[in-house]
Amino acid sequence: MKRSHGYRARSKSAPTRYFWLSLVVFSALVITSFVLFEQPIQAFLAQFALYLPSTPAQKLNLALLLVMLLALDVVLPVPSSLVALLAVATLGSVGGYLVIFIGLCLGAGFGYALGAGYLRVLSSRLGLHQRQPGQLAYRLGTLSLICLRGVPVLAETSVVAAGMQRYPLRPFLLVTTLANAGLALAYSAIGSLLVEQNALLVAILASMVLPVVFIAACSLFNSWRKRERRDTLHGRFEVSYDYPVVFTDHLFDPRNPCLRQQLTASHKGPATVLVFADEQLLQCAPRLAGEIVDYFAAHAPALHLQAAPIAVPAGELSKDGQVLQQLYADMLAHGLDRHCYVLALGGGAVLDAVGYACATFHRGMRLVRVPTTVLAQNDAGIGVKNGINAFEQKNLLGAFYPASAVINDFQLLTSLGHRDQIAGLAEAVKVALIKDQAFFQWMEQQADALARFDHPASRHAIHRCAELHLGHITGAGDPFERGNGRPLDYGHWAAHKLEKLSQHRLRHGEAVAVGMALDALYANAQGLLGDAESERVIGLLLRLGFNLCPPELALKDGQGRSRVLLGLEEFRQHLGGQLSIPMLCRIGASVDLHEIDAAVMEQALQRLSSRGALAVALGEGCAQ
Repeated sequence: MKRSHGYRARSKSAPTRYFWLSLVVFSALVITSFVLFEQPIQAFLAQFALYLPSTPAQKLNLALLLVMLLALDVVLPVPSSLVALLAVATLGSVGGYLVIFIGLCLGAGFGYALGAGYLRVLSSRLGLHQRQPGQLAYRLGTLSLICLRGVPVLAETSVVAAGMQRYPLRPFLLVTTLANAGLALAYSAIGSLLVEQNALLVAILASMVLPVVFIAACSLFNSWRKRERRDTLHGRFEVSYDYPVVFTDHLFDPRNPCLRQQLTASHKGPATVLVFADEQLLQCAPRLAGEIVDYFAAHAPALHLQAAPIAVPAGELSKDGQVLQQLYADMLAHGLDRHCYVLALGGGAVLDAVGYACATFHRGMRLVRVPTTVLAQNDAGIGVKNGINAFEQKNLLGAFYPASAVINDFQLLTSLGHRDQIAGLAEAVKVALIKDQAFFQWMEQQADALARFDHPASRHAIHRCAELHLGHITGAGDPFERGNGRPLDYGHWAAHKLEKLSQHRLRHGEAVAVGMALDALYANAQGLLGDAESERVIGLLLRLGFNLCPPELALKDGQGRSRVLLGLEEFRQHLGGQLSIPMLCRIGASVDLHEIDAAVMEQALQRLSSRGALAVALGEGCAQ
């Protein structure tokens, strides 16, 4: 049966009417109760005044009691507003302020810990964590934490909810501490005024009714915002990605089920696959193409190889528009649809190019990455970024597109030249510097073994580096880099410029090593990084065999400016206009700098050039 427009309008306004009705009734009850019981309460307080603390020890004991009541307000049925006013009345404005502030901060911390611990476990047991987006727990933010600090019941609820949601601890402590400082000041001022005027009823009404008025004002504001946005439709959805990073040996041995398992894990019927492989890899391992064909033949009919492996230009040559068009043509000629797989074998550049083609062909092909360089296995192959170079800009065109799986076969690294084996270790140094001090110390201890590419040490370095990269991508909350902070790009602003200046003579890892050394010296000059720590950074890079003084460091433009330092402005544009450069504050941690002192960076460049030249003269760090 259809309802009239008036009926629907009344139905929509009913919750608002009921809210105001409940507010009026609540206010009336509070006023009535204190009108009826004001004299008994005044008599009680007059009697209580006889027992007010007079000695410092008594005042300290009372202060501790009041702090405890405020701290345990989450679990005790004691109005924090009344306790706060009592603190001001008995201990004065200064003493009351300290008691209120300390008690509120301890209470916020206790509520957060309670929510993050017991209640979070309880909610998962009861299925409460599966609530739909849009409910209170999902709308809790910084503004909510601030606004709700003075609202009875909701103040305690908000900190518990923050703990249950894993609201970041440091921002939580900062926000609630500042809010508590302001709230304690307000209580102290209001309480002092009202106590001096002996306005008990007004004080109690202020502590209980004013927060309710605040809630009413928020409700009116939200209603106004909804009316303003009634012509706007809002849609929201979330996409979950799950891809394994598998470590194995001899991937294309027919007895190794790893590849088959990954291709058939979420696929019904035969998995149709087209293989793109780095042409340099196929040349260095001439039997590899045949092994791939034999593997698919051994696992038929579950796996179907659409054609023999197709060679893709090696290195940065693959990240070209013409190569991209050829990839599209090959996928179209072999009749690939969105349910087919593309298997990409190669270094980071090849994986970037093939990944971009897969991200855009049929709006997304199923992609399995098989990184074949150290750099790709511990970094480039793990991430979700794909792209090609265009208009003389590195990675100008690209897409965020996670692979269905990443498979690291250590045996594919044994055919690499020593220079490529070592170059990839720069990313391991990078992620250790910004995330894992213990890993950096381990690399210092194993530097000689890593420089020789001894297999046990190299395996561990690749595995730990991949683990740290994957942990950042999946756990930092910004896998598609919508913000400006990019700690994984430590040392990369200079590296990108050096690669371009060398016309890619420098490997990416070699350029990153130079960039990390340069930024370590800049951080040292700015007082962020100590002398000993900056020396450790440069010392490890030299022991691994990196040349930290390539000739590109000395290049100048027509106006005499360092061409390397011009990469800062290019990096700013790459980030979207705001510069965000990660710099070490200690080994294992970094901070983002949004401005770089060009003069200090120039001095760091000169220091690095002299250090690198000396190292080369002494026979150290001659990787190129």
